[in-house]
Amino acid sequence: MKGIQNILIIASDQSSSELSKKLVRKGYHARHASTPDEGLILLTEEKPDLVLVSLNRHDEGGLKCLQEISLAFPRTLVIVAADCEDSRLAIECMRRGAQDYLIRPLSVGKLMNCMERIQNRQRCLFAGEMPDTESVISEQKIIRFGNDLEKIPFIINQAVMNAQAVCPDMEMLKMALGEILLNAVEHGNLNISMEEKAAAVKNGTFENLIKQRKKHPSYASRLVTLQVLMDLDILQFVVTDQGDGFEYQKEYDPDPHAHIGSGLGVQIARNFFNGVIYEGCGNKVRLIYQREPSARGRTEAISMMHDDLIVQLTKSFPSGLLLVSGLDRIIMWNTMAEEITSIKGSEIVGKTTSEAPKFIRDLLSEENSRIHLYKGDPDPSTIEKSLHTLEPKEGGKYSVVLFTDATDSLRQREEMERLLMESAETRDLMEEQAAKLAITLAEMEEKNEIIKDQNQRMIGELEMAARLQKSLLPDTFESLNGVSFSCKYIPSIHIGGDLYDVVDLGGGQTGFIIADVSGHGVAAALISSMFKMSFHALAATVASPNILMHMLNREMKPVLDEDYITAFFVLTDRFGKNITYTNAGHPTPLLFKRSTGEIIEVDTDGFFLGSFDDGGYGEKVEACIEMGDALLMYTDCILETENSAGEQYGKERLMECFRNAVHGPRGNAVIEAIEADVRSFNCKEAFDDDFTVMLLEFWEDADVRETLPKKDGSGGFVEF
Repeated sequence: MKGIQNILIIASDQSSSELSKKLVRKGYHARHASTPDEGLILLTEEKPDLVLVSLNRHDEGGLKCLQEISLAFPRTLVIVAADCEDSRLAIECMRRGAQDYLIRPLSVGKLMNCMERIQNRQRCLFAGEMPDTESVISEQKIIRFGNDLEKIPFIINQAVMNAQAVCPDMEMLKMALGEILLNAVEHGNLNISMEEKAAAVKNGTFENLIKQRKKHPSYASRLVTLQVLMDLDILQFVVTDQGDGFEYQKEYDPDPHAHIGSGLGVQIARNFFNGVIYEGCGNKVRLIYQREPSARGRTEAISMMHDDLIVQLTKSFPSGLLLVSGLDRIIMWNTMAEEITSIKGSEIVGKTTSEAPKFIRDLLSEENSRIHLYKGDPDPSTIEKSLHTLEPKEGGKYSVVLFTDATDSLRQREEMERLLMESAETRDLMEEQAAKLAITLAEMEEKNEIIKDQNQRMIGELEMAARLQKSLLPDTFESLNGVSFSCKYIPSIHIGGDLYDVVDLGGGQTGFIIADVSGHGVAAALISSMFKMSFHALAATVASPNILMHMLNREMKPVLDEDYITAFFVLTDRFGKNITYTNAGHPTPLLFKRSTGEIIEVDTDGFFLGSFDDGGYGEKVEACIEMGDALLMYTDCILETENSAGEQYGKERLMECFRNAVHGPRGNAVIEAIEADVRSFNCKEAFDDDFTVMLLEFWEDADVRETLPKKDGSGGFVEF
């Protein structure tokens, strides 16, 4: 591959113009464009080897320019120079064709180091040609090779020779696999740390460092084993080096300024492959790529959804529910819908609307809010309905119909109106009308009893839902990674929107979260259940609390309409003896320092989840957590509880009560003391809001016999 000589910089700031002049003095042919339109014109005329695009987080112009370049000039190498550290923005740039993500201001040296990395990567991508793979159904082979980095492009070509049968994007496959193989040689077999590589690249001695390590007797004979497994729908690469390995259970939060050893290669691999799984001592990694799911797979996923808690709650709705996908396929028909229509869900779920009875199409019609249902009786039933359209941010379009049988209520109303009109005609008919009215009232009384029975059944179903909801919460008292935590949750009605959860992140680290969904009842419970699923899916993969909060905000915003969620997340480190936390508009937790007796409010910036695209979540660390310290997390029920005079309980009373309670008993006894004090202040039998308290107590210290995480500057999280 030819070297990079012609460079185009697209940026409006003066510093980019100065960078262009410095590159010219270094012997490059560099041009500068102050607007994207001017840059695209120069790109067409000059055909540069490399384009540097300036990007501001709050301006879509840079991303649009990047996409236009990627579509019009797909072979052009592009680098992004951004104004902030944003891992999500970096991944989005990679998806739109960027080869690297740098942070301004840029120096000539930093740009040249970046160009060297890109050229090495491109050699891996374009070495060799792909064979015809139409006749290959499956493949199994093992490739072993030494520590010669120049040979890796040819190893990659051997490994992906038939991979196009499963994976259409061969360039991204080569890039992602190449990053892992380079890591296996450099960081695995040759035992080069990230700090060593960064310093060597900066000093221009990296090639000498590679040569020295390859000659070292301890590393010279080490090999990398690459196992290739391919079937019709799945492609796997198992890469094993002979290095010392690392503690892969811990993750590393990369510094976007430090591109050497920042873990960017692993991020590319994780973004491309469906699974990146470390095994053994960390020197074995399994890369899994799956073909896009078939229509049959989507149907199976829909059937699995019916076992979900959300669907179980939906079945208890007092109204009939019809859910139709954008492809006119029926995917939900609840129990009440079956009772109203006598149409079984098993008869229509999975079919298109054209295959279903005409009544289904009448429900989906926008012309009338009332339709007739014929079930064999002389007179049809009158159905009142409301039609809604949902378009989730992730894509797709769904039609939702809620409907009830209004026949009896309409008949009763018509009967009452007729009786009143007839009673005005003659006095003689009043007695007869009164008798009919008495009969009607008796029938209404009978129907009221039926309604009462239905309400009792609904209450029973809500109580079942409450038991299911509580079963999803952790135990009320437990000890994990040196932290004893106690919890208590009292919903104001059967089910509520408060939530707390615990996740073991390994290596002595534990994540604790407490959240409060606006509103009460079934809707809040549904949202809290979805929030719990998202939290468990993301918490184990994200090292930074504020990034976790950003990702939860992105997951929940499409689900929430006028609702929102407050949440507080804290990450405890048993070995580091510190806590890292972030807050999304939640009441401020209280940290009790036993050595001084003081109470500290722990808080950060951040808006409610679901309110804004970017909640601006901050992150802070509280160091020197000592034995006997305690952290109290709670929802706003405590602060907003009022006495008979309308006075709120407030934070000052809570701090005083917490200080008195934590000096004596521990665990649930502390929470019971706080609850008793709040109830005494409230003087009511029940709270007006969901009461939730979570207490963390730091009574257990790390055992000196335990193996502490290696202090390599990575914070305990290691990425290549």
